[in-house]
This record gives sequence, structure tokens and C-alpha cells, in this order.
Amino acid sequence: MRPGELDEIAWYRGNSGGRVHDVATRAPNAWGFHDMIGNVWEWCWDLFDPEVYGPYRVFRGGGWQDHPRGCRASCRRKSHPTLRIDDLGFRVARRR
Repeated sequence: MRPGELDEIAWYRGNSGGRVHDVATRAPNAWGFHDMIGNVWEWCWDLFDPEVYGPYRVFRGGGWQDHPRGCRASCRRKSHPTLRIDDLGFRVARRR
């Protein structure tokens, strides 16, 4: 289940035109956050089973190259923290 129509809230393979897009060009979620799914995958703080994968970290949410099934907050992948690809980033946040 998604918090809205995918074309309205996310950039993905079906509407991205094969590229990453500026932040906040799709509708926000119910809490006012933009791009929580689609556009770029986001690194997470959590490790992906460190006993098996060592320092591999989780990333979530899908990117501009992904099919609709990959654009969900529950969709996660893993990689070594040195991985660099064009549809993987992180969210800068601050406390108020």
C-alpha cells in the first residue's frame, strides 16, 4: 500500500525519463516529506545482518530506474558503505 498514486508521489522507471529529478517535484506524503520513495534510494543507519555481511548497510525506497514494485519504504537492499551509484543518496534532516 502506498500513500498515494505512484505517478503523483514518486519518480520511477515509468515516469522519470531515465534520470534523477530535483527534490520536492512530486507531492509530499501525509507528514509533508517529499521523495520518501522513488527518485533515489536512501542509505539507512541500520546494518544488514552484520554477522553475515559485516559492514553492509541498508538502503530503502527505490529509485528512478526501478519498477513500481521497488518503490516502497519496505523495499530494502544492502551494500558496502563505499558503494557509489547515481540513484543512491541520503536524506539530510535536522531536529527542530
